[in-house]
Amino acid sequence: MATVLSKRRREFGERLRTERERLGYTELQIAQLLGVPLETYQKFEEGQEDPGIFRMPRLNDCGFDILFIITSQRHNPIEEESELLARFRELSNRGRNSIFMTLDALERLAPNLRQTIRDKWKNNK
Repeated sequence: MATVLSKRRREFGERLRTERERLGYTELQIAQLLGVPLETYQKFEEGQEDPGIFRMPRLNDCGFDILFIITSQRHNPIEEESELLARFRELSNRGRNSIFMTLDALERLAPNLRQTIRDKWKNNK
């Protein structure tokens, strides 16, 4: 049993490292974010210690794919995202440019719009 747990912790740590590197963070940055010493964070990535579930929301806020870290499966886009992508692919270049111009305008008008949408999304779940 101990060997199975050790293997799972090592795999978990490897996925944690993979996500950190994918996002371009250093070990020290994530250790500081989580409020742990660098040596402790390194033990998380080595699979020697468990970071615990209560640290996952902070990692999620930094862009870590928590589902991947825990289960080794990437987050699958929801149905609306798939439909949006399919419809975007059908647009002409002019239509795509219009979409990007609209997004740029929204970001200029409301720089915190992205966070507002995320907050509303979390509250509706």
